[in-house]
Amino acid sequence: MPKTETRKPQAFKHSSRVAWRKVADEAVILDVETAAYYSLSGTGLRIWELLGEGKLVEDIVSRLGAEFDASEDVIRRDCRELVERLRREKMIEPA
Repeated sequence: MPKTETRKPQAFKHSSRVAWRKVADEAVILDVETAAYYSLSGTGLRIWELLGEGKLVEDIVSRLGAEFDASEDVIRRDCRELVERLRREKMIEPA
């Protein structure tokens, strides 16, 4: 019988190495270790805010589905891509 892989729900939080502020409709994020500067707006800003609350990725997808006019598949893909990029850049870490 083939073994099915179960994925553990993922929750992240902002890394301790970043400082950020919301300025108008944009998150201005600074990596204090590398001095790299990032900005997020639109749905990226909303994902960043929800990650800061320690929300599960799937909960973020559901919340965005209620807030934005896009299919859940598109939202899920975009959310996972952003989360992966933020993780690679060490801007978020497991909660």
